[in-house]
Amino acid sequence: MDSATSDSEIPQLLGDGIIQTLIDAIAEPKTDVKQSIYDYFLQNKNRLQLLSLIRLVIHTNYSIKGKIKNTDVYVSPHHIQWFENGVMFVQGDKQFEGLIGLYQDGRLKFALAARDIRGGDKLGPDAFNFVDLDEMEKRSNQPSIPKSTNDLDAAICRLENLLYEGTSDEATYQMYLSENPWVFGAQYTRVDSHISLNDENIPDFTAVRVSDSSRDIIEIKSPFLQLFRDDGSFRADFNNAWNKAERYLDFTRREADYLRRQKGIFFDNPKCILLAGYQLSESQIAEFRIKERMNPAITILTYNDLLTMARSTVRFVKALKG
Repeated sequence: MDSATSDSEIPQLLGDGIIQTLIDAIAEPKTDVKQSIYDYFLQNKNRLQLLSLIRLVIHTNYSIKGKIKNTDVYVSPHHIQWFENGVMFVQGDKQFEGLIGLYQDGRLKFALAARDIRGGDKLGPDAFNFVDLDEMEKRSNQPSIPKSTNDLDAAICRLENLLYEGTSDEATYQMYLSENPWVFGAQYTRVDSHISLNDENIPDFTAVRVSDSSRDIIEIKSPFLQLFRDDGSFRADFNNAWNKAERYLDFTRREADYLRRQKGIFFDNPKCILLAGYQLSESQIAEFRIKERMNPAITILTYNDLLTMARSTVRFVKALKG
């Protein structure tokens, strides 16, 4: 590899493992469990010094300081690159730390966690929602978000405590979501409970989107409701909830004009969030993903996902306020 190597040729070189080979040639990683860390450092004193100097050069020269809206930030390269027509990076007040960003088609976006990520899970684009900076600022300034970051942290603690204590009452979670609609990535200004679309269709919530004031549907179940049989198939409670979600979506699409004129409720390309399950197994999560592929308009969020999304939202709001 030399300076004549084009940027487009670099991924092929990385695929060959050239970087790992180079690093191992300088200093082999510690593998002897009987050897103390300090003996390993002493034995490889000069090799590890060279690696440290390489890290220092990278840290100093390739995390670039800039000014975003009168705030000093560092923009650093990211080791994951998912988009051919965009570049991912890390932005924050420290080098190689902060929010994951995406610059694509001339637009600046930042990542909000969309799923709970477990150790060993393979990350992919579906693990995040990349939100345009202007929209994220609009989301962070909407009335449903507490002005105090302490109140944001307190809302997270309340949800954590409900789950830790094993609170199973569905109405308790409905009340919590009514008071804190921002936990869904701050994409909703408010959620309205049990609005009657007609006599047969009364979803748990219809949620008003920040982006266009149209509504989505949110259907929730208690986090501790048993969703799976012993053989791994879905129980009737989950199937009923899924069928309701499909019925609500079908009705809002077919009767959008009626709902707008007669009810004053706006639906435009509605989606549905089905909130159910907590601390599920990998195989159960996999069944959710299979089900989602049958109807991409429905997203199944577990309460683990909701917590992850809420925490990510708090970090983003704090970063914007900072």
